[in-house]
Amino acid sequence: HKVEFEKMTVVVIDVLRSSTSICTMLMAGAKSVIPTAGPGEAGEMWTKLGQEAAVLAGEREGTRIENFQLGNSPLEFNRETVGGKNVILCTTNGTGILARVAKAGLVISGALVNVSSVAAAVAEADRDTIIVCSGHEGGFSIEDTLCGGMLIDLLKKSHRCEIEPNDAASLALLLYETNRANLKEAIGEGEHGRFLTGIGFGRDVEISAEVDSRPVLPVMRDGRLVKVEN
Repeated sequence: HKVEFEKMTVVVIDVLRSSTSICTMLMAGAKSVIPTAGPGEAGEMWTKLGQEAAVLAGEREGTRIENFQLGNSPLEFNRETVGGKNVILCTTNGTGILARVAKAGLVISGALVNVSSVAAAVAEADRDTIIVCSGHEGGFSIEDTLCGGMLIDLLKKSHRCEIEPNDAASLALLLYETNRANLKEAIGEGEHGRFLTGIGFGRDVEISAEVDSRPVLPVMRDGRLVKVEN
């Protein structure tokens, strides 16, 4: 059956690292997170909002974009750097997708650090749901697929949702069931985990695998992700 996109729930997962960082920013008191598709668009948004009200954060190929105040490491976001600010975020994988799906009925940024909060919100919304695994530079990524699988597992077991998975969802669930006891190791050994560790962000990889450590619900409202009580 065909469901209008405007009536669907979309969960965008980018475990390493934008979804994890978004949760961290909102927990640290950021007013909102504005996902942008590219640095040019981010710069224009910064000029529009004013440099007192907003900060630029983002990365290309793992490292901070030139002239941006912050990168995309969850370790950078605290009350001092983002408290009370709108964070304009631009990353290689996750933020472009968030910007593209903004018109869905309910858009949630999901990661392992907030997976139970996401599951509760998806179950409560009770609509057809798309889980988008951002992946790594357009390809498959083990960490996002594991997170998607865990989300499906929670919906089935904790929330008793009726699931009609497509093959990709079935595969994600199987991958999670196989690795549920060693999520941190699986993510650390994945392609993107190894890449980030290799350029000095090993601690980010560990933080991103800490299930429910940042239990906030980032929901898209008028093109911005805001913290919603759940």
